[in-house]
Amino acid sequence: MRRNLGAHALTASLAVVTALGLAGCSEGASPNGAAAATASGPAVDTSAAKAEIDKAKALATFTAPGPAFDVSKAQGKTIVNVSLNSTVPFNQIVDAAMGEAGKEAGVKVVQFTNQGQVSQWIQGVQSGIAQKADAIVLEGSPDPKLLGPQLAAAKAAGIPVISTHLYDESYVETAKKEQPNIAAFVDAHHYRAGTLMADYAIMNSGGHVNAYFVTSNEVQPAAGIAKAFKDELAAKCPATCKAEIVNIPISDWATKVATQVQTALLKDPSINYVVPVFDGMTSFLTTGITQAGKTGSVKIVAYNGTASVMKMIQDKNLVVAEVGEPLEWLGWANMDQVLRVLTGTEPVASEKTPLRVFDSTNVDEAGKPVNQKDGYGDPNQFKDGYRTLWGLK
Repeated sequence: MRRNLGAHALTASLAVVTALGLAGCSEGASPNGAAAATASGPAVDTSAAKAEIDKAKALATFTAPGPAFDVSKAQGKTIVNVSLNSTVPFNQIVDAAMGEAGKEAGVKVVQFTNQGQVSQWIQGVQSGIAQKADAIVLEGSPDPKLLGPQLAAAKAAGIPVISTHLYDESYVETAKKEQPNIAAFVDAHHYRAGTLMADYAIMNSGGHVNAYFVTSNEVQPAAGIAKAFKDELAAKCPATCKAEIVNIPISDWATKVATQVQTALLKDPSINYVVPVFDGMTSFLTTGITQAGKTGSVKIVAYNGTASVMKMIQDKNLVVAEVGEPLEWLGWANMDQVLRVLTGTEPVASEKTPLRVFDSTNVDEAGKPVNQKDGYGDPNQFKDGYRTLWGLK
């Protein structure tokens, strides 16, 4: 779906909404994570990978990202929210949650609707400046590199701009130096998702992973996700696990992914996992796997929690695991950081939003059929946490 550089790639990954779920141990895996021999090689101790997955499959509890503050100082102020793409379920859910949280805090959230075009993001920032907004949010997440003059103009007008869900938590300090016109960031846990996808494949295969990982490096965090996946294999099963990483831009997904996957699987029949950097690629991977005649020997693990991909876990259709995020929680986390900026409170380093791994053992918690908002427990748990931080409860 993306035509315009990095941020557009993420739009496509979210727009094609294909959610993955994590499946339980397969034939080659040891159910308790202990060392197990398989037909593909010697015994490997997968207990460390299983421990990480077990922890990530559990429901998260709210952790305060920073000190409490008086949100009343922000009451009556206006925020213009420019999301990545207003037609994408990911952004729609996050945007609605931001509106809900803003209403409780007494601030007005104006949604600047768009279809993911850079020209529209430019218009959104300009609209915020023209309205004399008190803050502008780049939600989920237009790339600040593409908006340099507009962000400089917002800063000159005294309007803080907050960027959300683009930069990995480990990259935020670098992003602060690269983007001096951004007042605050809401971090994402992209690289952690790469690590969890690798851990699931290790556990699921009994420690014998030969993965074909398709990335789209025009998206800012993509290369880091791929590296995290490969690094985890090297750390936990260096002698029996490997990954080939190939880069296919999002603009080429529809024409190249299926063919390249099919070719790779026919060239190397030992490939047992095909991994997309974002789960919006899943339908194209599925075509390639099917055309290669490998539906019985190849599995998919993915990241983004898209409902249609999560349903593939329920249907036992190639996808065995999905790393998802609680989108309503992300919306409230965005507002927490924005409200800190508006009240003169120091922005927090991390909003501490969780990831959750889904597989056949817990995917039904997200509904049948899957609802992209569900599967993360009672939303009042994190909402009450923020209400307490803001002095509303």
